[in-house]
Order: sequence, then C-alpha cells, then structure tokens
Amino acid sequence: MRTTNRHGAAPRRAGFSLIELMAVMIILAILLAFLLPRLTGMGEGVRGAATETFLRGQVTGALGSYQDEEGDYPSSDWDKENEAAPNATNLGSEMLYLAFFDERFGGMNIHEDNLDNTDGDRTRRSLTMFPTSDLFELVDQWKNPIAYFHHRDYGRKDLYMSYDNASGVLLETLVSALKNPKTESFYNPRGFQLISAGVDGAFNTEDDITNFSRD
Repeated sequence: MRTTNRHGAAPRRAGFSLIELMAVMIILAILLAFLLPRLTGMGEGVRGAATETFLRGQVTGALGSYQDEEGDYPSSDWDKENEAAPNATNLGSEMLYLAFFDERFGGMNIHEDNLDNTDGDRTRRSLTMFPTSDLFELVDQWKNPIAYFHHRDYGRKDLYMSYDNASGVLLETLVSALKNPKTESFYNPRGFQLISAGVDGAFNTEDDITNFSRD
C-alpha cells in the first residue's frame, strides 16, 4: 500500500549530503587555520603570566623568608666547602635549588614541577632533602632555568643553557644582571635579580621576564 504525506508534501530528507558535509569540513578547516595561531599565542601569554607570577610571587617570597632566617639572600656563587661545583653553568639557578631544598627549609613551598636538570649536573652526594644527587635548577613554564644573581655578583657573566622554544635547539648564552639603560645602574641594587628567557627561550632578548619592572 502506498503512503503519502497527509499534506501532500514530499517527505523530508534526513541528514546531510556528501557535498554539504564537505562544505562544513572546509569551513571548519578555514576557521582552524585562522584561529590556531591566535590560540597558541594566548597559551604562550598564559605561560608568560604564570612565569612572572612565579618570579615575583613565590620565588621572591621564598627569598624574603630565607633572608629573614639567614640574614642574607642565598649566594649565587658556589659556597659548599666540602663539595666542588660540577661546573659554572646555570650556577645561580642551581644555588637557589640548593638553598630552598636544604633540609632546614624543605622547599620553601616551591613545587617540584618547578625543578629540572637542564645541563645534567650531579654532585658526589645529595646536598638537599632529596636522596638524589641531581643538581636541579629552578625553571620557568618552558622548563628553562631561571637565572639568579645576588647583588654581590651583578658584575659577573654566567653561562646558561636553555632551549629555543620554536626550534628546540639548545642555546648557551652568557647572562648578566640587568641595568637600567637610563641611569646605567643595576635594577634591585641591594637585592637580587631573577631572569627567565621568556617565550622564545633565548636570554638577552626583549621578551625576558624578570622580578622587577623595566619600564
């Protein structure tokens, strides 16, 4: 028996045709091509903001607490009398790790996710609360070491290893404490400087992130 729509109209077609599906896919591809670079940029911006908060909040706060206990900020030069430094690479960052994760201080509320061993340094024995003898560094959101300078070492140039965030190439850069270009005096002259290589992963570029304002 033949059935018809009681209003006499042709029955509705269910779903999409192949041509319609292809058109939707093309539109989505165009939208993704347009939006993806912007979404990636937003992600890097979030990482940058998180790194700045880490430097100016957690690390600066931990350094203040350390100074209250010890009467001075941690040294950015090797100060372990019974243990020789493996090398001078990433030295200031490694000294922050040794200071904060000493058994007396227990990490100073710095999370272990903020540690990495970029240059693979190890000491002969553990110098921290951890059993491992890995000589970690404090790192930023891109897992690159954060350069640290006590004001006594502002005139020194330290070798830091970091990864170019675009190519993944390992960079070796001489880093020193930063000066105000107007006055030619060091920022934070009686304190310390913290410097992240920023989004590009390269030190000494415009996107470096610091614990002080460079306006």
